[in-house]
Amino acid sequence: MSTKSNLQLNGFFKKLNDSFLSLERIVAAFFTSFMLSNVVQMLNNKLFYELESYYNSINFFVFWFITIVGTTALCVLTYYAKFSSLIPRSLLFSSTLLSIMFSSALNEKNAYFMLGLGLVDFIVILWLSKDDKLELSKINISHKICFIVAVALFLFTSIFFSYYTSLRYQNFHNATFDFGIFAQMFENMATTGAPLTTVERSVEMSHFGVHFSPIFYLLLPGYMIFRSPIYLICAQSIFVALGVFPVYLICKKLGLSGKVTLAFEFIYAFYPCLFNGCFYDFHENKFLTTIILFLLYFIICEKRVPIIVFSLLLLMVKEDAAIYLIVIALYVLINKKQYINGSLILSMAVVYFVIANKVVAALGSEGVMMWRLSDYFVNGEEGYFSVFKSILFDVGYLIKMMFSAEKFPFIIWMFLPLAFAPFMQKQISTLILLLPIIPINMMQSWQYQYDIDYQYTYGVAALIIFCAIIAIANMKGNIRRIALLMSLIMSFSLAVHVLTPKINNNKYYEEHYGNVTESIEEALHEIPEDASVTADHYIMPHLYFIRELYTVPDYYKNIEQTDYFVVNTRSADNTEEMKAVMGSDYTLQNQVDFVQIYKHN
Repeated sequence: MSTKSNLQLNGFFKKLNDSFLSLERIVAAFFTSFMLSNVVQMLNNKLFYELESYYNSINFFVFWFITIVGTTALCVLTYYAKFSSLIPRSLLFSSTLLSIMFSSALNEKNAYFMLGLGLVDFIVILWLSKDDKLELSKINISHKICFIVAVALFLFTSIFFSYYTSLRYQNFHNATFDFGIFAQMFENMATTGAPLTTVERSVEMSHFGVHFSPIFYLLLPGYMIFRSPIYLICAQSIFVALGVFPVYLICKKLGLSGKVTLAFEFIYAFYPCLFNGCFYDFHENKFLTTIILFLLYFIICEKRVPIIVFSLLLLMVKEDAAIYLIVIALYVLINKKQYINGSLILSMAVVYFVIANKVVAALGSEGVMMWRLSDYFVNGEEGYFSVFKSILFDVGYLIKMMFSAEKFPFIIWMFLPLAFAPFMQKQISTLILLLPIIPINMMQSWQYQYDIDYQYTYGVAALIIFCAIIAIANMKGNIRRIALLMSLIMSFSLAVHVLTPKINNNKYYEEHYGNVTESIEEALHEIPEDASVTADHYIMPHLYFIRELYTVPDYYKNIEQTDYFVVNTRSADNTEEMKAVMGSDYTLQNQVDFVQIYKHN
């Protein structure tokens, strides 16, 4: 090639660069349009995991038309308008949209798929973050706007998740464990003042003989007003949603900018390990997140009275909540150097833990649920001291139990939504706050402890989010942009992935059974409150007003003949078991759709 040709070619590329249309941006424009073509294809057929049918449904002309025309349009607009961030912002939009489409379409909860999706998004974000191609540094957001958004997110998530989680109850999908026990318990608290249940152990007893949770009494005034199990479901979603406010306050106290604060508000609202668990019934654990985040806020503010108040609230949640407070106390002592506050809450945690365990042992027949740690019992010894000795003298066994194939997805669910930022600490001592994940989740072999569909993630989630805020607060420039963008995209994508099937399932049952549920409720309320009743475990929560109530399946095998049996014909196995327990001394008194009510002759 001649010198003149080289000069002309160099001039051409210089002109492109001056118009923000470098070769890499042209490639980015192509991938942007290519991703949008995939999005359009998925609007026609979401079943990307069924290769042959998906491939055969592709309209290749439309696919390549969108890709080529889109690439050309982005390049032309960038060249003539000199809009430097057009292609980068379009790429972020298309990659995020495609991630959400993939996340919502997959019909199974798959942590490894989401990890792979996250890797693709990470590569995109690396390119976008270099030289601030999105021009995020030019965006200024006031903390006033952040507060308004926090209020909006609180209202939206409270209403949205209250509605969809309450559909589960209205469509008879809440079971005895773990909703019916609380529905009956609150009704008894409203009438007798005591947290009594007959369904939890098939005998009348205090729920505090299983878990010591006096925080329930704070919800009792509201229950007295609304007097419905749906109140519990809504209160739970509202309390989880409240956590957006301590997140806002923590970010503001740490001096984070408005846009970083705003990002964390959205990260909290869509952190998949929070509202996801609200679809599985009602639990005291779900109050942990908001309480812990408020406690940590007051710790960094060094306000002793609120620290004491929220420490007490935390302890009131459950007997093992003391584990979180002990670890927080160590953080206060070692990291924050607040020796008086740290010693005070440490003492509170230890004393309360001892008292709470004695209360559970006194009120219940089984004591605290140490059987969940039975893998660490040796030589016939049981209890906390036996577990402590086992992990102290055989650390290898502990590591083996913690890092198994079945538990690795749990690590992905908990940390990928925050781009693993909690581990990127400037002060390593901050990682003390992550210690509860070991006894609460990782070292246990009971599968529900390390499954984000259940209630055992809420305390750890608060600590992980706080650690992420601390870590990103100490990051600068490009690293901070990467961590925040990755966290935003992953938290939203993973939330869509785990929540979409649950929302769709509840909508399906509302459409198919919503027209009969009111009639079923009326029939159930015709049963006298002073009668003894045995009910299918999906019907039981709707009979919360019955004082002497039992359920099938009965895990404690204590059921005797009762005045009424209520059968759920939607489940053939449960129907057979119910009728086997019932015998022949009952007559069908009423039937409304899938519910049959039998009365003793």
